[in-house]
Amino acid sequence: MKNILVPLGVSENAENTLSYAIELALTIHSTLYVMDSFHPSFHNAHLLNAKQAVENNNTKRIKELVKRIEHKGVDIQIVRYEGDVLSGIASLDEKVNLDLILSGPMPNTDNEAVFLGPTAGKLVKKTDIPVLIVPEGFSFASPKKALFAFKKGKIKGDRSLAPVHFYQQNFATKIDLLLVKVPGRERKDLQIDHEIVELSNEMTSTENGTVYQGVLEHFRAFQPDLLAVFARKRGFFAKLIESDVLLKKDFYTKTPLLVLKNRK
Repeated sequence: MKNILVPLGVSENAENTLSYAIELALTIHSTLYVMDSFHPSFHNAHLLNAKQAVENNNTKRIKELVKRIEHKGVDIQIVRYEGDVLSGIASLDEKVNLDLILSGPMPNTDNEAVFLGPTAGKLVKKTDIPVLIVPEGFSFASPKKALFAFKKGKIKGDRSLAPVHFYQQNFATKIDLLLVKVPGRERKDLQIDHEIVELSNEMTSTENGTVYQGVLEHFRAFQPDLLAVFARKRGFFAKLIESDVLLKKDFYTKTPLLVLKNRK
């Protein structure tokens, strides 16, 4: 995991998110790419100067934030981009091949019902890069146990499970598998690829309405330090985050959440 992107918004938790990323990068010798994720829209030509001023202020804010935190020798690159955050991420991914996006929930709202704000929701739903969501105020620690919850046992991309292998190899993280059998499942959903089976010697199956309900039922028994789930194009998160916002009633965790993607 050589290249990690850290999009930072305007929330008070931005400093904590960057501190977590620095500790992770220090442990695994990664390069951090820090990007401003807050870009207001400007539609009129006469507002171009205002747009440039906002972008300059945002870049200045990111630089000051990076300067405030002790780097500990970690290579931190500040990224500027044109357009929306997703276009900026896609452009950077083409250049350096990003292995992970590390983000806070970035709710950017006083609404206590929101788990993931629109930016974090876009990262989960609309990128092909694995995303690690770090809860607000959470400090870095090597995860000893991880729970990988899924409802389909098939993977399509060769790199889909790379982040899970990374944790196993670098932190000796013990992986527990949880197969959630949801209503309307097909027989093929229960056929589990050997790449998943080989992650662990232990697998639990459960019948629940959603993956999240399965996690809620078994979370206390496993007590994981990391929760891993899949975000498939027509799967769980795609259905939930239609507005790029995820409510706590639909999914919520105080444990770091690793969102896997099907990658070739």
